[in-house]
Amino acid sequence: DAKAAVVLEAALATLLAVVARLGSHAAHGPADPVLLQTQVQESFGSLRRCYARGAGPHPRQASFQGLFLLYNLGSVEALHEVLQLPAALRACPPLRTALAVDAAFREGNAARLFRLLRTLPYLQSCAVQGHVGRARRGALARLARALGTPKGQTLPLDFMVRLLALDGPSEARDLCQAHRLPLDGEERVVFLRGRYAEEGLPPPSTCNVLVGSKLRGRTLEAVVMAEEEDEGVDRPRTPS
Repeated sequence: DAKAAVVLEAALATLLAVVARLGSHAAHGPADPVLLQTQVQESFGSLRRCYARGAGPHPRQASFQGLFLLYNLGSVEALHEVLQLPAALRACPPLRTALAVDAAFREGNAARLFRLLRTLPYLQSCAVQGHVGRARRGALARLARALGTPKGQTLPLDFMVRLLALDGPSEARDLCQAHRLPLDGEERVVFLRGRYAEEGLPPPSTCNVLVGSKLRGRTLEAVVMAEEEDEGVDRPRTPS
């Protein structure tokens, strides 16, 4: 089980990166996103069963249990499963952070959520990327309810970029346009009562600020090894 866990961790790291990369492009190409999602969930299931059969905590168990929660953000079942883990495991930094992200997501606390998402390492950011669009839509909806008036209260577009960790003013304009929120001549979002609308899925995002920029030109293997060192994992290296 310990050896199987190492293999499954490597597979999951690759799958999470692939799903995040595909999610950053409007055209997915020949890949089947539903099949990939199924593979990720099945891999998490197999990995967590390996952990459960082990004699003690695996070196990266806290990290991958956190990835499981981030990938299933907002899921009552996933949260319940994580809360059943031993208290010592839940106290590890990767799981504490994942629980904090999940709490902010459930509470609709956009400021805290996106502040936390900015600080996540690359692999954790890949796991949570699929929920970013829904979180941004929820934040816009709450702002529209709070600020919507017949004359329209405004917020600077730059503020929206910072609040929602968008990749720049252009993405912020596209997001507002997709939800029928107009801008005035001073680049401010105008929240007119009754104008906000949701049609279809949230618009796709490149997620460079929240995900892509954290890769910094490194290979996935280098990223995983760096994160292991940050977590103090002492894993035997393959002889060269």
